[in-house]
Amino acid sequence: MPNSSSAAQEVRGELYEIVRRNAPFEEKAREALELGERYLGAENGHLTRIDQETDHWEAMASTDSATGRFPPGLELDLETTYCRRTLAANAQIALHDAPSQGWADDPAFEAHGLHCYHGTTLVVDGEPYGTVCFVAEAPRTEPFSDGETMFAELITRLLERELEREQHQAELTRQANLATVLNRVLRHNLRNDMSVIRGYTQIMADELGDARYSEPAIRNIDNLIELGRKARKLDRIVAAEFDREPTAIVTLVERVVEAIAREYPSASVSVEYDDPVTAAVLPSFERSVEELVENAVKHSGENATVTITVETVPNAVEIRIADDGPGLAEHEADVLETGAETPLTHGSGLGLWLAHWIVTSHDGSVDATATEDGTTMTITVPRKSSTSAREQLTELTRARDQYQAAFEEASEAMIILNDDARIVDANSAASSVCGLERRALLGRSVSEFLAGEFDFEAAWCAFRNAGFERGHVTVVGDDVERLVEYAATADIVPGQHLVIGRGVSDRSR
Repeated sequence: MPNSSSAAQEVRGELYEIVRRNAPFEEKAREALELGERYLGAENGHLTRIDQETDHWEAMASTDSATGRFPPGLELDLETTYCRRTLAANAQIALHDAPSQGWADDPAFEAHGLHCYHGTTLVVDGEPYGTVCFVAEAPRTEPFSDGETMFAELITRLLERELEREQHQAELTRQANLATVLNRVLRHNLRNDMSVIRGYTQIMADELGDARYSEPAIRNIDNLIELGRKARKLDRIVAAEFDREPTAIVTLVERVVEAIAREYPSASVSVEYDDPVTAAVLPSFERSVEELVENAVKHSGENATVTITVETVPNAVEIRIADDGPGLAEHEADVLETGAETPLTHGSGLGLWLAHWIVTSHDGSVDATATEDGTTMTITVPRKSSTSAREQLTELTRARDQYQAAFEEASEAMIILNDDARIVDANSAASSVCGLERRALLGRSVSEFLAGEFDFEAAWCAFRNAGFERGHVTVVGDDVERLVEYAATADIVPGQHLVIGRGVSDRSR
C-alpha cells in the first residue's frame, strides 16, 4: 500500500471504524491485523499471547488461514520466535531482511526462515500480554518507514484498549454471575431452612414456657427471614426489564407515605412541595423511596417525625427525607458512599444498599447528612433518562441468566465452598459425582467425599495459600470410587471458592 499522507490518513480512518464497530473482539482484531498486513506489505499479521515464565507463544488472532503456517491458535516455543526479542527490548523491532541485519543465526530465523518481521509489545493492565506482529518470508527492499512503524504502534494500542475492555466486561459478567449464585443461596436455603428452624424454635419455646431465651432467638430468625425477603425483591428488580416512564414524583412519594403511615400509626410523616414534579424513572424507584422513609421511621423512636421535601434542581429532582432520630450510624453511611457491602463496611441489612443500587441505576445518588437533630437522606435523580442505565441493566440480566443456565446444566461438576470447605452450592453433575441429591450436599464438608488416604487438611491449606490448584482426587459417593480431575479457584468472591471437576476413571483405565 502506498505510504503517502493521504493513504496514511485513509488507513487510520479505516482502523478507527473497525474498533468502533459493535463486534466481538476476535473479529475486530482480525480485521485490524488484515489492515496492518496490507499497509506494511506483510504476508501475515498476528496478535499473540505470551507467557514468559513458561516460554509459551500462542497466536490468539491471525490473518493466516487454518491450513497456513501460522493459523489462529498456533502454539510455539517462545525461544523460536522474534517476539521474545520484542518483549526483552520493551520496544518495537523492525526487520526488513533478517540475515542482512545480523539475525541469520537467530533461533527464530533458523526455525521459520522469516526474513521480514515487525513486532510491538502489547500491554494489558500494566503488564506485558503479548505482541502484535507482522511477518513475511521474503525480505523487503527497503526498511520499514516511520509511518509504517507508527501505524503498527497505533494498531497495538487500539487493540490493547479493546482487549482491556473485553476483559473488564468479562469481569463484570463474572461478578454478576457470582452474585446470582449467592442470591440463590439466600432465596432457597435461607428462606426454607430458617422457616423450619423458626417452627422448631417456637415449639421448644412453648414447651419450656420461658421467653427469656425464645424471644431473642425468634426475633433474630425473623430478621434473617426478612433479609432473605429483601434479597428476593432485589433479584426481581434486577431481573425486570422496563423502560423508564414519566412519573409524578409527588404522587409517588405520597403513596409511599400513606402505606408507611398505616404500618406505623404513631409516626408523623408529611410531604412538602411547591409544584408537581415529573421525572422519568423505573417502577423500582418507588421501592428506594419506601426503603429510606421506612428506615427513617423505624430508627427515630415511637413518635417519629419525618418530613419529606420534593423539589426540582437544575436537570434533576431532589427528595429529602429528614427525621428526628439519633442519626445514621457511620458504618451505614459508608454503604451509601461506597455502594458495597464488605466485611469492613456493612449496613444492618439490605435496605440501604437496595435504595443505593436502585437510585444509582438511575444515574442518581443518595447522600446522608447526620446532625444532633437527626438525619437527612437526599435522593437526587436526573429528570430525563439516559439509555446507558437501562442497557447496563439488560446486560446484567442477560449475564445472570446465562450463568444460571451454565451452572445448572454444565456437564462438569461445579461446587462452591466456604472458608470451612463446606458446600454452599452445587449443580446436578456434582450431585451425580458425590452420590447425593443437591439439597443433601449443602452444608457438608467436601472432605467427607474424599478417599481416606488423601491428606485433605494439607491440600486445603496449600490451595488457600496458592489461590488456584489443578489435580486429581478420588471421590467416594454412593459406595463407588471415582477418579476426578479438578480445577479450584479461591475467593471468587471473598470467602467463596469454586471447584470444577469431571470424572476421568474410564480415561485413566
